[in-house]
Amino acid sequence: MKHGFGRTAALVVVAAVIVGVGAYFGLRGASEPGNGSGGSTAAKSGGTSATGGSTARRRAGRRGRRGRGSRVARVVVASVELRTIGNRVAAVGTGRALRSLTLTANVTGIIDEIRFAAGQTVKEGQPLVILQSEAERIAVRQAQVKLRDAEATMQRYQRLAAQNALAKVQLEQARTALATARTELEAKQYELKRRTITAPFDGVMGITKLVKGDFLKEGTAIATIDDRSQLVVEFVISERVASQLKLGNAVRLVTPALSGRVFQGKISALDTRVDTASRTLKVHASVPNPDGRLISGMTFSVSLRIEGRKLPSMPGLAIQWDRNGAFVWRVGGDSKVQRVGVTIRRRENNMVSVEGKIAPGDKVVVEGHDNVRPGGTVTLVKND
Repeated sequence: MKHGFGRTAALVVVAAVIVGVGAYFGLRGASEPGNGSGGSTAAKSGGTSATGGSTARRRAGRRGRRGRGSRVARVVVASVELRTIGNRVAAVGTGRALRSLTLTANVTGIIDEIRFAAGQTVKEGQPLVILQSEAERIAVRQAQVKLRDAEATMQRYQRLAAQNALAKVQLEQARTALATARTELEAKQYELKRRTITAPFDGVMGITKLVKGDFLKEGTAIATIDDRSQLVVEFVISERVASQLKLGNAVRLVTPALSGRVFQGKISALDTRVDTASRTLKVHASVPNPDGRLISGMTFSVSLRIEGRKLPSMPGLAIQWDRNGAFVWRVGGDSKVQRVGVTIRRRENNMVSVEGKIAPGDKVVVEGHDNVRPGGTVTLVKND
């Protein structure tokens, strides 16, 4: 019992000593700066200082960025011009002779002579085909004899009537016989004339398959004749521009058959109505053809000018794009830039015509877009 009690008392004394030492060092640490609660305060203060440093750096960064954004950009500008667009109409046409005709036989007969060759230029009234006509010539001579006899009888009756030696009835009968003889001669001469087919106008003859001795029926085709002093080019245009065309408007034509040559013509005919199926208007243009190089059937590219729309135009380099579409940077009198949305209507070479809130004389940026910002100031640089 004594030994157990002694060990227990010793353990209690050791525990009391340990607690006393811990309390002593705890109070000492609390009273020294940098330890205990003071250390926590310093840690908190140090944390705040770190946060303050980060905030300062962010503010400096923003000031730096604002400084960079506010720098004056150097740009090259161009002036907006006013140009006319939609003033040219293009079409494809087919040429035909000013006048073209297929010659046919007026009467039935056998060919006695063919007086033309394919490609030959002939004059109006020139004999081309002559049919055998001996019977018609004989009939003409007979009619001539009858006419001379009727004229002689009429002269004799007139002398007798002047002497009151002839009844008036006989004189009237002589007059009637003379008129009949003249009419009969004209009829025979007409029948003889029909045996010769002549050129109806100046032109160029086409190919014929006929030869001397062929039997022709009335209405049989002989050959074609084309008046190629002018060529008529037929084409169609959209009803949208039909009202702007007038007779005499100039037309420019080219054909692959004569590469490198440009022909000038004029509108010679306009149809009176728009085709309801194709919504187009038929147009004819006449083209002088003094050397005869243009022939029927040729294909022509036709272009003509009409009154178009006048729109602001600028170099294509001025056009910029973003998700909202095309736009330009317009530079005002105070050297500040403004974004202006535009709609492109036509591109021609390096120029672009647009619609938008922009006017002729405005300055638009063509070089230096990367440094331009809305409302920013720019310095204009001459484009060398």
